[in-house]
Amino acid sequence: MDRRSFIKRTSTATMLASWLPATSLFGMAGKAPYICIFSKHLQWLNYRDMALLAADIGFTGIDLTVRKDGHVLPENVKRDLPLAVKQIRDAGLEVPMITTGITQADDPLTRDILETAGKLGIGKYRPGWYRYQKDVRVFDSIDHARKQLARLQLINESNNIAASYQNHSGRYVGGSGWDLLELIKDLDPRWTGVQFDIRHAVVEGPQTWPMVLEVLAPWINTVDIKDFTWDASDKFRVVSVPLGQGLVPLEAFLEKLKDLEVREDFSIHYEYPLGGAEKGKTDLSISKEAFTQQVGSDFRYLTSRL
Repeated sequence: MDRRSFIKRTSTATMLASWLPATSLFGMAGKAPYICIFSKHLQWLNYRDMALLAADIGFTGIDLTVRKDGHVLPENVKRDLPLAVKQIRDAGLEVPMITTGITQADDPLTRDILETAGKLGIGKYRPGWYRYQKDVRVFDSIDHARKQLARLQLINESNNIAASYQNHSGRYVGGSGWDLLELIKDLDPRWTGVQFDIRHAVVEGPQTWPMVLEVLAPWINTVDIKDFTWDASDKFRVVSVPLGQGLVPLEAFLEKLKDLEVREDFSIHYEYPLGGAEKGKTDLSISKEAFTQQVGSDFRYLTSRL
């Protein structure tokens, strides 16, 4: 670990710790939340180089993809996840969460992923999404998804890892907020929680996202950060933009999190044009320096408002 990276991580940790009360409603008292980069955007780098670059920018954690075409392939999870986590931790960062495509408890790879992650001390995983099907009634879709999450919850508990289901806008179960509450209200928030995505929440409800956040607060265990605007030529098309250039009211959102005593780990996503990194490409059309500058700009935008 070089001196510059150490100073950046120490400064970030100090800033986050000052954001916390003496005790927090969720998580350990005085534990600073990690600020992670979603590793989808670093798939042009191996584990070690990914960790070193993230550390140099100032991130304190990595939200690691463990899914098809991810940094760790599900079929290789027993071998590769321990290797990835070791190299990330050797760089001074943590892996507080992983992103998976898990949707079914009876998929043999589900248990492999959750058992391996649990043994490594990874506390949260984002499962895959459930979709609303064209010829299936809404509440039937919600009921189907709830049953799947309930089965997963048994595996989660046995491996000391919690699901963190994302409120993804569009035809996804849970995207509207009310249906996500309907989906998880009878499940145990210790093992089945929510990855609250402010960008998707504002897309679905520009005026109602604070109410959605409030009712979901007991289940929120991770937080996504990203921004968007609307395409001027197509009012239904969402356009991703850097933080602070769109419609996401980041400062109001962070204040609401504090009011609700939600002190959970962050994952910053970069979905605007970034040389292919926004799509998880393994070869970028921009330089490493240009990538680092833009990613660092969003990171500093968030931390300055914390």
